Amino acid sequence: MIRTLSMVMCLMTITFLPSPAYSQVPGAANVWIASYEMVWQTVNEHHFDSTFGGLDWNEIHDRYYDLVDNVENDSCFMKIVNKMLAELKLSHYAVFHMKEMAASGSPLISGGSIGLDIRLLDNKTVITSVKPDSPGAEAGLKAGYVVESIDDIPVAQIMADIESEAIPISNERKRLSDIVEDIHSRFFGDAETSISLTFLDEYDILHEATLLRKQRTGKTIIDESLPPFYVDFQVRRMDDNIGYVRFSAFLPPVAERFSQVIDTMGDMRGLIIDIRGNPGGMHEVGEAIVSKLIQEPTLFSVFRYRNETQEVVVQPSEKTYDGPVVVMIDIMNASASERFSGCIQSIGRAAVIGERSSGSVGPSDIKELPNGASLMYLIAQSLTPDGTVLEGHGVIPDIIVGLDRQALLDGKDTQLDRAIAHITNETH
Repeated sequence: MIRTLSMVMCLMTITFLPSPAYSQVPGAANVWIASYEMVWQTVNEHHFDSTFGGLDWNEIHDRYYDLVDNVENDSCFMKIVNKMLAELKLSHYAVFHMKEMAASGSPLISGGSIGLDIRLLDNKTVITSVKPDSPGAEAGLKAGYVVESIDDIPVAQIMADIESEAIPISNERKRLSDIVEDIHSRFFGDAETSISLTFLDEYDILHEATLLRKQRTGKTIIDESLPPFYVDFQVRRMDDNIGYVRFSAFLPPVAERFSQVIDTMGDMRGLIIDIRGNPGGMHEVGEAIVSKLIQEPTLFSVFRYRNETQEVVVQPSEKTYDGPVVVMIDIMNASASERFSGCIQSIGRAAVIGERSSGSVGPSDIKELPNGASLMYLIAQSLTPDGTVLEGHGVIPDIIVGLDRQALLDGKDTQLDRAIAHITNETH
């Protein structure tokens, strides 16, 4: 269960900002040292690479120990330990307070939303989709509009603050995805709470709107120890009998819903699985989806642990779909969604269309620390069947297509249009 929960926790935005609730810990000095030693030792024992990528892990222990020994509050302790973990230049390493994380805005755990998605296009925060009947739609916002400020804070200032607080990361794609995630998370919060926006329309005229976050549907209980999660799942039959499925996370409801799609829409000309912006979730959900798309037992992925290599073979379901499949991804994909898209591409079962993903792939585990924080740590290296390491590398689409602001203003989704064209060409 712990490993399953850890994969879920990877989906939640981890912020390393000071939190008054954790500014003092009883017997703090000893607790911080004990917590630090547990973090270092856990990585020492469980990191998949016994050479630590050429790092002197013992030297790193001594260097950061001296810093921890002089901290005066828990916020400083957390920053120091996260900087130590960042030395590994890998995702899925972090210490965080669970309550602090649950209290922050998050597309997965917040009950209220204004129904907007965004991406950085030419360094502008461009709205890429507006959910029908959402507060955003009711306020007149449209795809292609540019968000200029959120709650009276200029987006440029938000971006600058993110950059100043950021811990060094492994690649530029991850840096950009972290910025988008931070801005996007501000659209979420408790239902019936307000948020003010200024934005540029199609004529670059500045407007202002105050919106009330609307209660979301798709509430899912993963475990009683965690807050509820909200999972969006969309399905429709498009023109020319092309099926379209989009879901926001690899969490349990998705496997069942996807299975129903295949069972009831098996006559589709082709299938588009749109997981753009999907932060991942449980690897088992991805395997369940693949089981509906293969016709024989298939080596789907490989996990390389320190002392062993585990091959994951997926068995086909009783009823499967054998038509052409497209998987759509972008820079915001991470974790289980990258494993799914990279591996289904590797076995030749789907064409991947969109933009290269961030390269932040588990699996990981979680451990509670003496100071009450949680440690998330990587336990294996994830590879596709052809041996491609996904961490840092990400998934490179077969067909690379970006989004364009003017096209969005014209009501066009260039990535989706290319996916439809691919299905059409494959079945012509």
